[in-house]
Amino acid sequence: MTAVIVAMVLTLALVAGVAGLVLMGIEGRWRQRAPRLADRMARAAQHLNGDGQPPRSLTRSSS
Repeated sequence: MTAVIVAMVLTLALVAGVAGLVLMGIEGRWRQRAPRLADRMARAAQHLNGDGQPPRSLTRSSS
């Protein structure tokens, strides 16, 4: 029974995270209240969509 409750809490936390990512990162809601968080979520949403640029530390320089 405890495993079911833990799994449900983890599932609900994941759903809340995805909903926050969509609302703040993609739609831009509440950007005035938390601009830094909204920018980070927008960057994460771009990466999840495959549109984001990889960080410089992960890319090889060709020189």
